[in-house]
Amino acid sequence: MAYKISIIVPVYNVEKYLVKCIDSILNQTFSDFELILVNDGSTDKSGEICDEYSKIDKRIKVVHKKNGGLSSARNAGIDLAKGEYIAFVDSDDYIHKRMYEVLYNNAIINSSDIIICDFTVANEGVFYDTSNLNIDIVAQNFSNIESLNKLYTSKGISFIVAWNKLYKRELFNDIRYEKGRIHEDEFIIHQILYKSSKVTYLPIKLYYYLQTNNSIIRSPYNIKRLDLVYALKERVDFFSEVKQTKLQQLAETNFVQSFFLNYYKAKYNVSNNNKELRQLKKVFSLSVGPLLVNPFFNKKEKILWLLFVLNPLLYEIYHKIKKIKIN
Repeated sequence: MAYKISIIVPVYNVEKYLVKCIDSILNQTFSDFELILVNDGSTDKSGEICDEYSKIDKRIKVVHKKNGGLSSARNAGIDLAKGEYIAFVDSDDYIHKRMYEVLYNNAIINSSDIIICDFTVANEGVFYDTSNLNIDIVAQNFSNIESLNKLYTSKGISFIVAWNKLYKRELFNDIRYEKGRIHEDEFIIHQILYKSSKVTYLPIKLYYYLQTNNSIIRSPYNIKRLDLVYALKERVDFFSEVKQTKLQQLAETNFVQSFFLNYYKAKYNVSNNNKELRQLKKVFSLSVGPLLVNPFFNKKEKILWLLFVLNPLLYEIYHKIKKIKIN
């Protein structure tokens, strides 16, 4: 049976939150959807919860697979999706009952490839009133290049994350999430936005992004956080390939900032980091040439990059001395 929307929920050890998540989807005012629950090798009762729901609603498909991570689970859902549009919901989050009604109606009205809503950062144990909703808002429509520029504004997060959107399914015909990575949204969003003819943004909070004690943002720094740097470097290369010079320069600025922040965080917060830091330094060193012509950086910054390439310790000593002088 064909549905308008395929909603994909990757599931891994979230028995505490899963019922609320699924109920918020099944209670949607928009009902023409299939719900694909991808149990990614859960070791708690999450898989059983998925199976129980599949018995009470024919729109639900359950996939049980070996644990492969969030990207692998999303990809499995994409492969099964039959809807005209695809949506993602993380299994510890929940959504407003009118979310897909609002997104789908705007997709049709605006003939959009992607429709984006805003979100609420919800803290665990806090009640959020979802009964009232003002949908009397003006939709903002963007071309692919305009939407890519939004990545570098105050609304950047809303344009990056996967779960506050409705996508035309064909956008994923030749795109999948990169397996084994965190910051998985950062690796592909520029590709998806670039493929889109029109992107619609709705400044209305329809998604509740739950901050749990296990959230990445609250967990100790680990070496996997370096994935963000590699994702941002891939974005630089992508914009170079499609000859979008302004976007490339914006992406380079983002990459450089993230590189130095994460390089030194990894250096001082992660043990046995030598191999990863050498690899990361190599990536930066090979990028310096194009960075030197970026007008968003001044001459002093560029000289310091060359100092880092020569010897990261000298770069670090310079900044420590500068900090002492300022204090």
